[in-house]
Formats: sequence, C-alpha cells, structure tokens
Amino acid sequence: MIFAKLRRHYVTATPMKKMLILVGVILALLFGWYGLKKVAFFWYMSHFTLPPVTIASSQAKAEKWQDYLPSVGSLTAINGVDVAPEVSGIVKDIRFSADQLVRKGDALVILDTSVEQAELKSNLAKLKLAQINQERNQKLFQRNAISQSVLDTTLAELQQAEAAVEVVQAHISQKTITAAFDGKVGIRLVDIGEYISPGKPMVTLQALNPLFVNFSLPEQYVSHLYLQQPIDVNTNGGKPIRGFISGINAKVDQTTRNILVQATIPNPTLALYPGMFAVIKVWLPAKKNVITLPQTAIAYSLHGDYVFVIKSEKSSKKTPSLLKAYRQYVTVGEQRNNKVAILKGVTADDSVVTAGQLKLQNGTRVLINNAVELSPP
Repeated sequence: MIFAKLRRHYVTATPMKKMLILVGVILALLFGWYGLKKVAFFWYMSHFTLPPVTIASSQAKAEKWQDYLPSVGSLTAINGVDVAPEVSGIVKDIRFSADQLVRKGDALVILDTSVEQAELKSNLAKLKLAQINQERNQKLFQRNAISQSVLDTTLAELQQAEAAVEVVQAHISQKTITAAFDGKVGIRLVDIGEYISPGKPMVTLQALNPLFVNFSLPEQYVSHLYLQQPIDVNTNGGKPIRGFISGINAKVDQTTRNILVQATIPNPTLALYPGMFAVIKVWLPAKKNVITLPQTAIAYSLHGDYVFVIKSEKSSKKTPSLLKAYRQYVTVGEQRNNKVAILKGVTADDSVVTAGQLKLQNGTRVLINNAVELSPP
C-alpha cells in the first residue's frame, strides 16, 4: 500500500520531488537495515553462551591415613671399619681392588716379613736344641745322673724357645691384614712399597646388607616407640624402604632433649651406602579420617589455595543439565603419594577439576574428559 502511494506520487511529481522521494527511500532503507542489524546483534548477544571448556576431573575421597612421626637421620653399616695394621712395615702386596666384595678372612694387604722369617728360623733352631736337651736330660734324670733342678732348667728353656717361636709367628700373622667380616672394600689408601705405621688406614670395609639408620625424636614421643615398630626410609627422593626399629637408647640427651633411635633396613642391591642422608617416617598404630584430592587439583595463589568444584545446573525443566565449575577456597593439609589432605572446603564425593584450571573462571561451563591421565609434578 505504502509502495503504491509512493509510486503514484512519484509518477505525478516534478523532477525535484522525484529526486527527494528517491533519496528518502534510500535513507529509509539504510536506517532500516542498520536497525535490523542492531536488533539482531542484541538478540544474539542475549542468547550467546561460551562453548564448554574441556577439563579432567576427580572425586574427593574419604580415607583413613595412618599417623607417623617424621625425622631425619643417617645410614650406618652394621659392621664398618677402616682397616689398619697393628704393626709397622713395608707394603709388599695388595690383594683387593676398589668396590670389591670380600669374605671374612680374605687377605687384603701383605706387609714385608723377611726380617721376621729370618728370626723365626733362628728361634726354630733354638727350639729344636731345647727339645733335644730336654729329651737327653729326661733320660739322664731317669738314671739319676742329673738332679731335678737341672731337668727343670732345661724344661724352662724349652718353654721359652716355644714362646719365642709363637711370638715371631704372631708378628708374621699380624703383617697379613685380613677382612674381619663379609663386606665391600673402598678405595685403597696405600701403595706397594710404602712404609706404614700402626693404625694408618689402608682401606674402608663396610657390611652393606642390612644397614642401620640412626635418627632422633623428641622426648615426648618416647611412649610411642617400641621394638620392631615399622618405619619408612627415603633416600635421594627414591622409593621408600620399609624397616623396623631395632634399638632405642637407654637415655634422653640432656642438651637436645631427644632420644636416639636405631632401625634396620634391607639393602639387597647394595645401592645404599653408610653416611647417606635419610628421611624417616615412624608409623604409629593410630589412624585418622581425611578427605583427599589429587595433588593436581590444588591451585596455589597469594589469596589462598583453591579448587574448582563441578556442579550440575538446570535453567528450566525443559533444558538439559549443564556442568559448571566454581572456585572453592580450601585448607590444605598433609601430602602423601601425590594426594593432598583437605582440612576444610571440600566434602567427600565432591567432583573437582584436576586439569585445565587455567582456562576456567567462576561459573564456566565445562566438559569432562578423563581419557588422558595426568601425572602430578
């Protein structure tokens, strides 16, 4: 109708009016198209929703964690010595190499015994002469050819000769330094031809399996300790090794008010060495109830530690449920085996985000995909 009227006016109008009508129609079309675009834009923005963010999730679990006493200590060999000679001498032979396993009684270092061997020959000759004299005087005494005092004198000389031989033999045996027990030797500290004095360390010998671990605990925990109590020992961030308390000191140190405790751990692969630093957990019989989450679920910030809790929401009965993530501040407790104890903020069976937190805001729609398992740092 409007277009028909415009057409009649346009046909009967003067050229100037025709121009004005044409310009008016064009402007009306332009403003109408702009208004239509604006209405369409506002409608789109009012109905626009961001696509869901793909995340991984896990549920908070209620667990029982066993209490423990933390400590640090050092590994010690059950038998460990620095092998040293009892007598002085010149090194004649070295019969071990570094990092070698030896048995009890194996010869490690031989010192020169040439002087002792010569002295032994002399004493053996004297012993033989003393034996001959004793046998001769014994026969003479039976014939009443000599007195008892003469026989006693030769007997004493025989015993002195025997003792002299034994002394020299003992000196010779002392110059063969042997392993006092089964173990592993370290780096040699002497060279062939070197003169060594008594007590000079030549090599360390350590029994490596099993090992002791020595550590201290405050005196208030003395009542919680008992023999064969299980412990976990961790060295160099490796896998914990289970051991058992084998000794508790009979007194408390008056300076530190700590009590010394000793435990025994196995070392079948000989990977551990005496002197290594150890982190120790002494397990107690008591257990506590905790809420746990994977370590990757916790986001740390200056404002506090938080997690994203996933909730299912419905805008109306006709629309499907939507999953949304909401920030929830939590109180973090102890960490064990890539799990964190939550003291406050999360309850059991709450679903939380474990991967993809950096892409989330409060109330962001999420899509759960647990196909890829993430390892915590």
